[in-house]
Amino acid sequence: MTLQLEYNENFPQESVSPTETNKWAAFVLLFSVCLIATCAIIYELIIAAVSSYLLGNSVYQFSVTIGLFMSSMGLGSYLSRYFSRCLVNRFILIEIAIALIGGISSAALFNTYIFYESAAVYLVVMFILITSIGTLVGLEIPILTRIIGQYDSLRVTLSNVLAFDYIGALIGSVIFPLILLKYTGLVQSAFIVSLLNVFVAGLLLFQYWKSVEGRYLLIFATVLTSGSLAVAAMYSTDIDNWLESKLYRDHVQLSKQSRYQKIVLTKRDGQKDLLSADDTIVEPSGLEVTNRRKDLRLFIDGNLQFSSVDEYRYHEALVHPAMNLADKRANVLILGGGDGLAAREVLRYPEVKRIVLIDIDPEITKVCSSYPEIVELNQGSLLNAKVTVINQDAYKFVEWGYHNQKFDVVIIDLPDPNRESLSKLYSVTFYRLIGNILNAKGVIVTQSTSPFFSRDAFWCIHHTIEEAELYTYAYHLDIPSMGDWGFNLSAKTSHEIKKIRLSVETNFLTNSLIQAMFQFGKDVNELETKINTLLKPVLMFYYEDKNWRYY
Repeated sequence: MTLQLEYNENFPQESVSPTETNKWAAFVLLFSVCLIATCAIIYELIIAAVSSYLLGNSVYQFSVTIGLFMSSMGLGSYLSRYFSRCLVNRFILIEIAIALIGGISSAALFNTYIFYESAAVYLVVMFILITSIGTLVGLEIPILTRIIGQYDSLRVTLSNVLAFDYIGALIGSVIFPLILLKYTGLVQSAFIVSLLNVFVAGLLLFQYWKSVEGRYLLIFATVLTSGSLAVAAMYSTDIDNWLESKLYRDHVQLSKQSRYQKIVLTKRDGQKDLLSADDTIVEPSGLEVTNRRKDLRLFIDGNLQFSSVDEYRYHEALVHPAMNLADKRANVLILGGGDGLAAREVLRYPEVKRIVLIDIDPEITKVCSSYPEIVELNQGSLLNAKVTVINQDAYKFVEWGYHNQKFDVVIIDLPDPNRESLSKLYSVTFYRLIGNILNAKGVIVTQSTSPFFSRDAFWCIHHTIEEAELYTYAYHLDIPSMGDWGFNLSAKTSHEIKKIRLSVETNFLTNSLIQAMFQFGKDVNELETKINTLLKPVLMFYYEDKNWRYY
């Protein structure tokens, strides 16, 4: 059975014999199917990635994007029945439209987020982009199938089209995370991919030059579109810099997209120091850290990791209660903490013989061991001979162990559990695995997000650690740049918190303040929650608490 096309001016009515010319034409069309499928999946991933970056909750963003995109493709496929003439002309116009919408999609989403500051407006724009691209992509495949149908039977045509479509989707899904996201970023990737759509339009225009209606108008539109998108791609770095300058309050010093996350360093240059010269903080080592006054800030995926003005409050609270509660502190494990600031505090203890620091992202440890202002802040801790940096997933590390070594103190300084890949690092299984590599009288401490901004999430972490059969003690303190922030101490045996006594000099902590940190007010005190597990990652949903809007 052969596929019968409705009459159109682009093709002759007589049957076509399988000549070399026809084979070449069929190959060009199937190659186009592969390219447009590659572009489609990348647009889908770009929109979902931008939304995850700006709004969080990656599972939700990817689910909505994929679902809406697929349903829009179905709509486009349905509408293709109304296209009966000039199929090549219409296909070329569709490709140009996809190139324009897809090319600006990433920049449009960032601009919407920056200038409207409304999640509702952002979602409307996001839905419009997904629906528009999805519908146009849905139109493409049926039209191409009907064009290719001149050259072979329906059976062969459909199998070829679907095969090349799936191959293209595979190529796009591999290229995006491994190449585009890492080396070009979200904005430039969209512009680069859009040029592929224009290339396909030009390819078919060339292939069917003699039979295409309005060929000169189409070539003008193709050249104009490709030129505009090429210029945008060339200046995408400037566009990126401008967008980031609007996303962050201060001047962007460094911006880098690693395989795992977006790393941004900002600094309050050209403005009055937050602290006067008389208020300069001098470290216990006697070193004056001038960058504290400049408000150097590190952001990962848009989330604040530290501010040089007050990070010592966070890291002293994270490290010193655990270090002074542990029976011994010769061997210390830090999970996360790639900025080296927790390691700096641990190195204050002369008894420490070895620190093993695990951070999945080699880019973050590279930046924080080489960028001068961060090295000054962490006092070169990542370069210290006692510190061994291993770039590995924290879950895999504790699952496999480390040369059967057990640790006296385990410090968990991981990002907040705002997506499923991070939620597993706060699961009951994860804490049980940590218990396996902890000495009998060792101590674990983990940052546990904010008991005010995300009260349910904080107590969920607390209860999950308890479920791992560890004695657990919750505490919190106020950090100006982060708000009310919480931590959880845990151990295999019971401890008396009142016996904690500082044995090193600090900038902020005192013995009496440590005791006060374990007290909670009525609006943040303990409440009942579910346990976070690998199969039921409830913590990720607890984290999306409405109180974050006040942050």
